[in-house]
Formats: sequence, structure tokens, C-alpha cells
Amino acid sequence: MTDLPENTPENTPVPPAKPSLMRDEDFEALEEILTSDVVPEDCMDLEMLDGYLAGVLLSPRPIGPERWMPGVWSAHGDEIGFGSGSGLQRAIRLVKAYHNELLATLGLDDDDEACWEPFCFAISEGDSLKLGEAWIDGFAQGLDLWPEGWEEGLDEEAVEAVREALDEVLAPWGEDDAAGADDETRLGWLGAVGETVNDVFSHWRDLGLPTAEVLSTEAPRKPAAATPGRNDACPCGSGKKYKKCCGAEGAPQED
Repeated sequence: MTDLPENTPENTPVPPAKPSLMRDEDFEALEEILTSDVVPEDCMDLEMLDGYLAGVLLSPRPIGPERWMPGVWSAHGDEIGFGSGSGLQRAIRLVKAYHNELLATLGLDDDDEACWEPFCFAISEGDSLKLGEAWIDGFAQGLDLWPEGWEEGLDEEAVEAVREALDEVLAPWGEDDAAGADDETRLGWLGAVGETVNDVFSHWRDLGLPTAEVLSTEAPRKPAAATPGRNDACPCGSGKKYKKCCGAEGAPQED
């Protein structure tokens, strides 16, 4: 892997407090809800979501949930077709919790048992995708959300090193013979991507760049005043308009 340049210790910022990790039951609930009738048919599964959020959080410029959340539910983010109410709100909160978990575990030392690693499902006979392909697809979508001009104001050497490191570990996935690679080889490729993601995430922090904010996972409440406009984005973070989400007639609110 391409070596990233050394950083100046005295300029290294004190990291913010880490959010708590998800409980096992919440992790299982997220996996289940992403394939349920609550969400659109083309909603990301847990493997793709893991890659997607890794790509989003790897950005040197924080990307807000209003930018990335719609892509979780559908490739057609502007036309999210799923209901409102408690099921939707729970799905949003679980996705936010998973975002916070990655934020807490990315960049940790390899010997830390909480250190993040790419998540992928085992492949069964008849599956249309090869091992790791959904993760890589999600990761690429996350990288595509990096803001235009993200490299402005950054050290040219650091920018080039990051680009080379990512290109190096992603290259095998695009080779003509990649489809013929066995699962063991693919796991090796995925592990290399994971190591680079952790290294780059730590590198940005060493350069003093900010991380994304920890997202609130509290259930939203209808405001007593200053209700959002019907065509405004819903404050719950679903990516839908308020009138089609928490502002829909009869939409239940959780306590």
C-alpha cells in the first residue's frame, strides 16, 4: 500500500469523545429492517451500507446526513417511496446509530478489538453478486459524495498519497479477470481496502481535519412551534419532504 506522509505530532488534535457502540439486538434489527417492507425494494442491505458509510466518513470534508441519507433508501433519492410513522423512524435511527458506530471505530489501532473492518455477507449458491461486490459498490457511492474541490487547501503530497492508496487497493476489483477470483482472494482484497480506509481516516485526523458529527438517535417529536413547511425537508433525516413524512396526516410520533 502507498505510504502516507508523516504528520507533525504537536499539531495533532485531541479526538472528540467516541459515541457508544450499537447493541447486538440493534445491529440485528438494522439488518432485518433494511430488507423489510418498511423500506423501498432497492434499499441498501447492511453490507452495502457499511461500504457506503465508510466512503462517506472517509471524506476529508464532513458530509451531512441530508446529503447521504436519501441514498441509503433508494438509488432514486429524490423519489423515496416508503411510508411514514414508527417503522420509518426506527429505520432512520438505526442507520444513524450505525453511522455513529463507524465513526467510533474507524481508524482505531489494529490491536483494538473494536477496530472497524469491512462487513460482508457470505455468498450462497445462486447469488447474483460475488463476495464483497455489494460492499465495494456502496463504498464507491460514498466516495462519489465527496464534495467538489475537497482537496483545496490540503497538502498536495497528502492528497496524492491518499489517491494512490485508494487506487491501489481498489484496482483488483476492476480487473477483467476479477469475476473469476475465489472467495479467499476477494477477502484479501477487501481486507486491504479496510486497512487503507483506517489509515486514511487516521491520516485526515492527524492533519487536523474535522470528523463528521455524531448523529442524534433520539426519536423526533413534532415541534410545538415553527413547524417546517410542507415542502421542506423533514427534520427527522429521512430525506423526504415533511408533508410526506412526519407531517403526513395521521403520521404517528414515538415517545
